Amino acid sequence: MDKRHKKKLKRAAKKKKEKLAIQSTQAKLNKQIGLFTQMGNKCSTCQKAFPKTRDAHATWRVAVKTKQQKVWLFCPDCQRKAKDMAEDTNEV
Repeated sequence: MDKRHKKKLKRAAKKKKEKLAIQSTQAKLNKQIGLFTQMGNKCSTCQKAFPKTRDAHATWRVAVKTKQQKVWLFCPDCQRKAKDMAEDTNEV
């Protein structure tokens, strides 16, 4: 084997490794996007309706557990309450 051949083999192996990494990332992403169809129209905590506005999409949070196949939707008020409770717990 000469240098050119070794270089070709090395490049091919690198390309194959990168392709596999991209495919696995894409598969994970597709799985998570598929779970978004299970997302409700209300806050998972207080049952407040989810408004379909640009502002709501920026402020509401979505939590996804892929292994359990669960999707939670949280309004800004519940996020604030959870953050305050976490801070109070850390102070004790």
